[in-house]
Amino acid sequence: MPPLDPRQLNRLILRLKDGNASALGEIYALMGRRMVALARGIVGTQADAEDVVSDSLVKLVRAASSFREDNGCGFIMRIVRNTALDFLRRKKRTAAEDIDACFSLSDGRYSPEGREDAILLEQAVKHLPPLEKKMIYYRYWLDFTVREIAREENMSRSSVERAVTRAEEMLKKFLQAGQTEGE
Repeated sequence: MPPLDPRQLNRLILRLKDGNASALGEIYALMGRRMVALARGIVGTQADAEDVVSDSLVKLVRAASSFREDNGCGFIMRIVRNTALDFLRRKKRTAAEDIDACFSLSDGRYSPEGREDAILLEQAVKHLPPLEKKMIYYRYWLDFTVREIAREENMSRSSVERAVTRAEEMLKKFLQAGQTEGE
């Protein structure tokens, strides 16, 4: 990343504060990579990080009037950090609303041969205890790493690993029992 001139950044934010829309593009050219890197470190994926940065730029335009000409980089990065944390909170709230709805696999998206397996998997997931169901949701539907799940649920990584393994074993037993019944 190119070196950052703090005075130049401060001037750009002041221009934005005065209503100069072209300043936003210049701010992005100067800070965009840093903003995406910070957001990605918090939200985990490039696509989500880009969404966060986009939302942050909108917030920057609104917040420019409160800029006090001290630390433009800190001002912008605080907006990005707060927007990323808000994104995670929204994602967690949405995820917690109805995990069972995510496991509806028998809705016709599968071929007739795969539909039976999808129904069996859907039933297996519904029989999981709440913690294990949540672990499967995070791990396979949201594609979270063990570290991300641990951070999200305020658990140790080893506790998450055990819960995911336990959930996988429960699913495996259920699915194996379902196959022997159907044969």
